[in-house]
Amino acid sequence: MKVKNLNNSSVKTRKLIKDTFIEMLAEKKEISKISVSELVERAHICRATFYAHFDDIYGVVEEFEREITDKFYSNVKLLATDDYEKFFEELFEFMGKNRENYRLMCRTNDFLFSAEKLSGIIINKLTELCNASRDIKDRQFLEIEISVFVEGLLCEYVKYCRGLAAAPAKQLYQFALNWYKTFMKQRCGQ
Repeated sequence: MKVKNLNNSSVKTRKLIKDTFIEMLAEKKEISKISVSELVERAHICRATFYAHFDDIYGVVEEFEREITDKFYSNVKLLATDDYEKFFEELFEFMGKNRENYRLMCRTNDFLFSAEKLSGIIINKLTELCNASRDIKDRQFLEIEISVFVEGLLCEYVKYCRGLAAAPAKQLYQFALNWYKTFMKQRCGQ
């Protein structure tokens, strides 16, 4: 963050820059097609104002992604749950509430960093839930299986956000619940 003292004016300017960036991202679909020149013109600010707040367009992207990730991390109900059904319910509810932001990011090819963070959080939580279960008898390749599932689910979600998936978010949620039930039955030797 370049501006050290965020007064009211600075906060408004940063918001204006981010909002303008989000509008442009929705139109252009790729971050690489957004230039500082076009952004400052559309936001009606001078280049010096932009550079007082961000080093470049990717600085705006990082802040946008960080805000999305921070919302995820600050969701106590999501991260504090010790029940997989509640976890998936909270996860899909959270993603639904933030659908427009995720749709914007998923439409770009630059979403990989955010997707990697998000999948890491989900993989860690599911692994934590599994490791806490005393019923699991087979722990071989546990994290790999969870990782493959989450990466596939996230891939389908990205396709859904891009309008390329046949399955809506509600079906992805049901699939996640069914997969986990089957997964647990196999791991518990039932």
